[in-house]
Amino acid sequence: MVEKLTIPKTEQEFRDLQDSLYSLTKNSIENGNEVSFKGFIEVASSEVVMTNAIHKIKANKGSKTPGIDGKTIKDILTLSTKELKDYIGRMFYRYNPDMVRRVHIPKGNGKTRPLGIPTIADRIVQECVKQTIEPIFEAQFFAHSYGFRPMRDTKHAIERIVFLMNRSNNYWAVEADIKGFFDNVDHNILIRQMWNMGIKDKRLLMMIKAMLKAGVMDEIKVNPMGTPQGGIISPLLANIYLHRMDTWISRHWEEKQLRNGTTNRIARLSSLRNYSSISKPEFLIRYADDFIIFTNSKTNAEKWKYKVGKYLKDNMKLELSQDKTHITDMTKKPIKFLGFRVKRSPRGKNKKMIGYSRPDLDKLDDKFIRLKGEIRKLKWCSNREWLVNDINLINSKLRGIINYYDASPSINEDMRKWRENLKYTCYKSIKKHGAQWIPTNECVNLQGFYKDRTEAIPAIKYREKWIGIISLSFATWKKKPMKNQNETPYTEEGRELFEKRTKKRPLIARVQSLMEDTGYATIVAGGSKNPIYNFEYFMNRCYAFNRDKGRCKICGVWLDNKDVETHHLKSTLPIDEVNRVPNLVSLCRVCHHLVHRKEMEKEHTKHLEIRQIKKLEKYRSIITANKLQELN
Repeated sequence: MVEKLTIPKTEQEFRDLQDSLYSLTKNSIENGNEVSFKGFIEVASSEVVMTNAIHKIKANKGSKTPGIDGKTIKDILTLSTKELKDYIGRMFYRYNPDMVRRVHIPKGNGKTRPLGIPTIADRIVQECVKQTIEPIFEAQFFAHSYGFRPMRDTKHAIERIVFLMNRSNNYWAVEADIKGFFDNVDHNILIRQMWNMGIKDKRLLMMIKAMLKAGVMDEIKVNPMGTPQGGIISPLLANIYLHRMDTWISRHWEEKQLRNGTTNRIARLSSLRNYSSISKPEFLIRYADDFIIFTNSKTNAEKWKYKVGKYLKDNMKLELSQDKTHITDMTKKPIKFLGFRVKRSPRGKNKKMIGYSRPDLDKLDDKFIRLKGEIRKLKWCSNREWLVNDINLINSKLRGIINYYDASPSINEDMRKWRENLKYTCYKSIKKHGAQWIPTNECVNLQGFYKDRTEAIPAIKYREKWIGIISLSFATWKKKPMKNQNETPYTEEGRELFEKRTKKRPLIARVQSLMEDTGYATIVAGGSKNPIYNFEYFMNRCYAFNRDKGRCKICGVWLDNKDVETHHLKSTLPIDEVNRVPNLVSLCRVCHHLVHRKEMEKEHTKHLEIRQIKKLEKYRSIITANKLQELN
């Protein structure tokens, strides 16, 4: 039976629809029934999904990168809601994507990775489609596929490897690399795979095929093979394509149905046995197009390498790279995966053999060599603002490296080689700017991250406050949990598990009632002639409402759709700046009226406390300053 989707009218309805798609798919698979859905175009092109998509794209740094039309997210946000809705809606019903812009990103080995950058409008369409169909595929994907999936990361894959090395006798690994994967995805196989996984909407499948075939400006008019790296939907499509391989490999052992009705996946790894009907045990871990197969002997590893290579060639038109696919005995040599090296080696007083991960030192050296070059450029900063900005960028990159490798127990030891070298380079680079050695917790830019650290680091003074550069000695091992397979964005339980693991409290749900309020609905529908009330205003006042925790910034009362109004602190800013979140404030109607009142007497503020009156006066003074600036 084909399920017809209901068009969501609010953000909560869209979340409920995603949860329902995930649940229905999961139940159908478990009961051996066919997964079948239609009506995706109407859902993906709805206003609430479009708004969600733009929210997500806006938060991505890539939103500032133009496609071949030269437009960025700023050009989209300055349209009125009606103009934007009509524009994106037309694209859905007569979809003809623009060509992509080719850029080349440097790789660590000196080569480059080609990225195809779609136009910002095509990115919005891709994000709308992705958000709508992703729950259906998430309910079916292999448990130990970790790349480019929500609530999963590289550390989950590394922890899975270490777990298997400690709990099973499978120390032989096939380190597999698919030759030119993204350039060799067969479009027909991919579309057929999506159909088999439940997408029975031919209109949507033809849209996706058009996305795949979008040519490259100045190179090719039509792309006959592959999925362009750089497209928002490309990682999901890559996982869909490789799901066929995941299923074929795992059903031979890890997901094989046993006579007692269970699978090896749910058996206790410490008591796994070689069943007579299974000759080649395996455990698969995949991250995008990189994957590893663990087995119990060199012979079985060679068999798996041959069988997987043959399957990819015969069924998926892909090839294993013979130069980059290796068979490794992990008791003698580490495997390299996602920037880590993992090996089974003796540890502790008893020299017990355990799985142990550490950073790939060659890649780590490359990162620090490039970073050292950037640090040296600090000496050429011509003013304090420029210098502070570059110091913050350096800190961001250092924290990124530390956070990426903090799943490795040896992180502090492995960073030691570069610790003093980089620290002294930092000091020399900012010495001419008055650098001093200052305790970390006295540096205003680092107090939120390292409030208990007292180690002296190089810092410069800016507006009577110290701005410091962090040290690699701050790198400490943080034990990472294994991936809980119940953690998913498409169930209430899954979201709670994610919140508990990451300790990230979700934002107050963007208030759909703000968008449906009669007064604002008139504005966003194009009823106001003031260009300040464009789509960015319509979207960002929800961000401001979340930031203000649903309360009036002056009197503190709880706000609802009948009482909330969004105030512009500086209404004279350019159109591409006036509706940014820092310039928006959530107020109740009474306080908003007081802010704009020409004359204010004591009786108007008798319901406010002294501190609230000071806030009110602050906002009024900003308006006065803006008017004086206009006159001058």
